[in-house]
Amino acid sequence: MPVTVQELGAGAGLAGVVGLAVLSALYVSQARDVKRLREWAGRGPERATASGAPASLTGPRRIGTRYVAVALVGLLALGGVAAYHANNDNGLPKQPKRNGAAVKPGNVTVSVLNGTTVPGLAAMLRDQIAAAGFKNGTIDVFSDQQLAESVVEYAPGHQADAKAVSRTVGIGRREPVTADSRALAGDATVIVIAGADKAP
Repeated sequence: MPVTVQELGAGAGLAGVVGLAVLSALYVSQARDVKRLREWAGRGPERATASGAPASLTGPRRIGTRYVAVALVGLLALGGVAAYHANNDNGLPKQPKRNGAAVKPGNVTVSVLNGTTVPGLAAMLRDQIAAAGFKNGTIDVFSDQQLAESVVEYAPGHQADAKAVSRTVGIGRREPVTADSRALAGDATVIVIAGADKAP
């Protein structure tokens, strides 16, 4: 579930408020302890045990606990800031960068094979593909003319090209090229085989 800006802001704000409250309490407490220490020191060191110094000054335990509390609050605040910066300005997680260049339709040759008995179906799809800027390959009749579902086939290393072509013609099925389609499609790197689902 993506974290929203409001949720991050609320978390960071709460951590900040808690941190300020703890720091304020520590400041007041330490100021009192320093004042008591000065008063106690003014009485002379020989009265350290007899007069009884304030409990907060007799050992490091209380002060150490305060430092731990400050450290925890600081870590919470830093965690909120880090979570905020790990997201985009709109509060959504950053998307991983895509490797590889975008598909250039003018560099992709597409052949269209008719896997039905509907005349002109392959030519209709080829016109649609050419209108998107792809290079025209051959048009032919596929060996199976009872194909129910259209498919976009691709030569090795041309999956991205096939994905772009399939978006253009609205075909979700993509597969590696077969020997049958390769024999009919020539040097095309992407082959569209029209099935009955593309018939008008």
